Amino acid sequence: MFRVTFLVDDPAERQRLATELRLLTVGSEARMVSAFTDAKTIEVYLDIAESADPRAVTDRFAQRLGVSDYELTRAEPLVTEPDENAPPSNRGRLHPATINQVRVHPDGRTLSVQARHRPDETVERVEIGETDEAVAITVLVSAPDDVRDQFVSFAVAFTWVEALLDSPMRDGQIIRHDRDLGPLPSRAFQRGSSI
Repeated sequence: MFRVTFLVDDPAERQRLATELRLLTVGSEARMVSAFTDAKTIEVYLDIAESADPRAVTDRFAQRLGVSDYELTRAEPLVTEPDENAPPSNRGRLHPATINQVRVHPDGRTLSVQARHRPDETVERVEIGETDEAVAITVLVSAPDDVRDQFVSFAVAFTWVEALLDSPMRDGQIIRHDRDLGPLPSRAFQRGSSI
């Protein structure tokens, strides 16, 4: 991705460029991703093919706009989507919460899971393991990294989270993995029931 910056002080010239950018096609070697304007500049983000020369593409682009002075810089994309495997920032390590209830919705694919955890903990994700005979559930929570971690807390919070199975469940078993007890014995369930 490349950013092309045009320095334009004149409001009428900025308006002309903005109008032309809406009508202009860059060519087969590049694609206009977005454009922005402020009081002194117009910035255009171009996705330029790896086989093309960025300077040559931008020169042609600027000529078609009737602009001779511009600045070209490479814009590196930032990852804005969270990594599911990385613990959240300012949060402690993930650990299993206690699962109080599991409800199987009538569609046979949606599960509502109630987790019990400390008030300062946050439910981060639900891990589901599926076989033809059973569904294994683990709710993972994390807490801020601070000194409260080493103290016992009698306060609790309850959080409902939903999980979607890959395929509808037939009558079978739900295996809950809890923080305090590890894997709990399997319990039979039927569609539409609570465990």
